[in-house]
Amino acid sequence: MEKSLKHRLVYLDFLRGSAALLVCISHLSAFLFIPFNQISSPGSIEKVFYFFSTLGHQAVLLFFVLSGFLVGGSVIKLFQQYRWSWEKYLLRRLTRLWVVLIPALLLTLFWDTLGEGINQAGYHGAFFQISGSGPDPATPANHGLAAFLGNIFFLQTIVVPVYGSNGPFWSLSNEFWYYLIFPILLAVFAPSRGIVRVGYLLLLALLCKFLPWTILSLGLAWGLGAAVFFCLQNVRFHKVASHPLFCMASIALILLILVMSRLGKLGGHFDMTLAIGFTPLVAALAVRTATAGIFTRVSAAASEFSYTLYLVHFPVMAFFFYSFFSGRQMPLGLAGGGIFCAVLVIIILYAAAIWWCFERNTDRFRRLIEGRLLSRIL
Repeated sequence: MEKSLKHRLVYLDFLRGSAALLVCISHLSAFLFIPFNQISSPGSIEKVFYFFSTLGHQAVLLFFVLSGFLVGGSVIKLFQQYRWSWEKYLLRRLTRLWVVLIPALLLTLFWDTLGEGINQAGYHGAFFQISGSGPDPATPANHGLAAFLGNIFFLQTIVVPVYGSNGPFWSLSNEFWYYLIFPILLAVFAPSRGIVRVGYLLLLALLCKFLPWTILSLGLAWGLGAAVFFCLQNVRFHKVASHPLFCMASIALILLILVMSRLGKLGGHFDMTLAIGFTPLVAALAVRTATAGIFTRVSAAASEFSYTLYLVHFPVMAFFFYSFFSGRQMPLGLAGGGIFCAVLVIIILYAAAIWWCFERNTDRFRRLIEGRLLSRIL
């Protein structure tokens, strides 16, 4: 274990694990507590809690920047070393995605079927204004075969809706298409025959035509993460990013953007402003190391199961609150805080169990595919 922790980017692990937890907390607090604007005289505790418990969308943007740095960075390195292989790359990406996605789809069907047997209203969109995710009146929960297969092949929000109640599935479609577009873009500029380059350009144009603007625009956040990796290969930039003042300035910039957004100063430019703000923070933390200790272990563990937590948490929450709360919310207090903590712990333990069964076996599953199928095809 100690050996495997030596080469981890510990602070990026911490960011990734924290982002998944913030998404989970954001959805849970939206289900459970009355909105902040309905509190007549909020105290300091309410202000701090609501500030951090409503950062779910911001956390997804951080996911995109981190993914661009980690996945996009690995693609850049392979191209630079002339070791690029579409077959190996797609096998690695698809096994990584599917080993959790397929069980998550089946678990969504299970929890939604159970919940619809108790109270169908939530699955028809009755509580969308409360949760801010999941089924809405215009697109109720869809459990059809077309939606199931479309989500497996990352066509949600493009051709089919997200599957069932699992609203967070939307970002997985974004991720997959960024995984595909980025190496195609690099291949356009890589040394190759003209006809090959033209072919990649045509493919890139077709993908941009096929994908909606909502996916393409957020791809800029993913691309910024890849740009950070590229820039850190420069010795001077690496040295600047290593300076403690650069790290402190990066954190201050994020806090400033978040405060400005709450004051309504950013308007429709919020997403890209925040993504740009995240890039120096990722650069500052990527160049820092930490000795093996409790922080390193906890950060690594949180990062390892963050993908599972993100994909499986929402249908369980939806089942619980659609079935037993029916849209009723409570103020933040001892009773509400106790329920919040209890449900959050249950969700984390549930996700950890799913991780134990599936995601932790990703490499084993990949080797199985390589050994039994890929060798016959290639």
